Amino acid sequence: MKTLHTISKTPASNLLTSCLEAIAEDDGVLFLEDGVYYIWKDTKGLICTEQYECYALKEDLLARGIEITSLKGVNLVDYPAFVDLCEKYEKIINWF
Repeated sequence: MKTLHTISKTPASNLLTSCLEAIAEDDGVLFLEDGVYYIWKDTKGLICTEQYECYALKEDLLARGIEITSLKGVNLVDYPAFVDLCEKYEKIINWF
């Protein structure tokens, strides 16, 4: 069952470490809220992007003053695309 894992807390929370222990090969990871810091400055976030389908919510990046137009291995999504992701994956797990 394809699952979308959402990470919404900063790297200090170590949520991604817990998530990576439970993620399957065909799952996806969406960084939103303060979770976007994983893809900005955290090496675990970048490692995640090499192994799994990863997404980041553009609005949350902009709200934190992070102006990234593209990042290798990360699909930047807006709110309508976030809804599409929720429909694409069969299950959603929110890590917090």
